[in-house]
Amino acid sequence: MPLELQTGPRGVHRIDAIRGGRFVVAGEPRAGSILIWPGGIEDAGDALTVEAFAPLLALDPAREVLLVGTGAALRWPDQDLLDALAAKGAGVDVMTSQLAARTYNVLAGEGRLIGALLLGLGA
Repeated sequence: MPLELQTGPRGVHRIDAIRGGRFVVAGEPRAGSILIWPGGIEDAGDALTVEAFAPLLALDPAREVLLVGTGAALRWPDQDLLDALAAKGAGVDVMTSQLAARTYNVLAGEGRLIGALLLGLGA
């Protein structure tokens, strides 16, 4: 499924599509979960923990918004995680990974300081 990608600023990582349960970034399908921000992308584990967000939390300047994509279905992360992320000063939004991918593209296209951990959707 294409994500209505519009050309963004050069060097900005955006999610091109979701195909076969994989996120496609810069034309490359990514298996499993990902951490993504306009300047980078990394593979991520399948757990929603503060440690999983560490690369995003270490960015300078800090992210304004952190998206938490919970996979194919919405499920609320542990409140301790939400509190720890909010304590870093970022707005935290929880949604399915598919919706988080679309939201990420919109905010990145606006030049916002955004970061997302998107759990995989499965094949």
